[in-house]
Amino acid sequence: MAIFVNPLAGTMLNLALNDIGADLQCSAHELGWIASIFFIVSVVAMVPAARLADIYGKRRVFLAGTLVTVVGLLLSMTAQNIYMLYVFRGMTGIGTACISSTSVSMIVDVYPRDQRGAALAWNTACVYTGASLGPSLGGVITDLFGWRIIFLVVVPFVLLGALMMFRFPYNIANTKGEPFDAKGSVVYGLSILFVMFGIISLPELYGIAMIVVGFIILAFFVITERRTEYPVMHLELFRNSRFTRSLTALFLNYAASYCIAFFFSLYLQNIGEMTSTEAGMFLMIQPVVQVIFTLIAGRFVDRMDLRILPTVGMSITLIVIVMLYFSTGITYNITMLYIAQFVLGLGFGLFSSPNTTATMAYVDRSDYNKASALIATMRQIGMTASMGLATCLISIFLGTEAVIEPSNYVQFVDVVKTGLLFCMAFCAIGTIFSWFRGKATSCDVASGDDQCQRS
Repeated sequence: MAIFVNPLAGTMLNLALNDIGADLQCSAHELGWIASIFFIVSVVAMVPAARLADIYGKRRVFLAGTLVTVVGLLLSMTAQNIYMLYVFRGMTGIGTACISSTSVSMIVDVYPRDQRGAALAWNTACVYTGASLGPSLGGVITDLFGWRIIFLVVVPFVLLGALMMFRFPYNIANTKGEPFDAKGSVVYGLSILFVMFGIISLPELYGIAMIVVGFIILAFFVITERRTEYPVMHLELFRNSRFTRSLTALFLNYAASYCIAFFFSLYLQNIGEMTSTEAGMFLMIQPVVQVIFTLIAGRFVDRMDLRILPTVGMSITLIVIVMLYFSTGITYNITMLYIAQFVLGLGFGLFSSPNTTATMAYVDRSDYNKASALIATMRQIGMTASMGLATCLISIFLGTEAVIEPSNYVQFVDVVKTGLLFCMAFCAIGTIFSWFRGKATSCDVASGDDQCQRS
């Protein structure tokens, strides 16, 4: 229930961007930062949140996350300018980071290995149920009551998730009593902030400089963490090539796909002259289809070669992005866009849950929470990179202060088509990483797993 909230809030805002821009008097470039700020802060918070969960218990950190999320949502309603909204969205990002970094780990803790695919499929289905309801609810609420009410609608779902978590009897703390690496957390956070803000600030020269500084700080972080007895991030996980390739495929999948919803929410409302409600109903197709195929895929992934379903899913996504590229223009084929939305849901559904199942299968039980946090972190970094690409292209083609209007529709279409070209490249590379992670089933990588031996 709580993991359902993150995409719900995000996708509901996609179709409120025009109204937010008019109300707070901000440009299309500034609107792109609304989602980016949320994801950047989430990425910074996830690894420290996972470490705190290992020390104090996953359940406690999860519940703390729900509290911070509620406060962030309620304050977002009161934003009087775009910068206040950025701050409150960042606070919400911290809360959802605590939820995301522990949810997969807790599921894997309590389900035997041969049932995890189905359990993680339900978790993923909740994510994309939120994504499917978000556009339609966001469009209707924006049209009827205004964009501020969106945040209030999300709050009851967070509170319901917290109420349910109070009944969860386990508070697993894998490293109880160990100290928290505050220094490492600060250095990690600074490196991510510089790199992510630099990506979003491209093509400005200071954006390039920030990326360089960020990677220098990241290198320092790696060096210091190797010498720290109780590091905030256990870098030895990256020595596992199967785990690393799965994370890379995950990052590239979200880098290739997340900005598509942002682009087409603006495209449909401007070029397509749809209302927020109409655009929301259209964008609802993809996540609904994704939920259905996520649950189907979850029933089979535990008995198959772990690379098959994710690779097929990314291949389908690549084909759809090519379709969208040739279907997008000042005039467009609405039937082709409907077909693309349906098939895109199929591709995402076959990739998301099976890839998470595969990634978690490659690590030991003591590393579940660390792996869960890294999965959530790479997903958020992929989303941030995707939005960074979108804002960068808008800056190049339209300028940082431009508002989308009939006089620059041609340039906006160029933004969308160029973005889709980048998405094609990310998806093609991700497909290669997905397939060459190595042939294995869940039980092949579960040495000594009693449940697998009984099966």
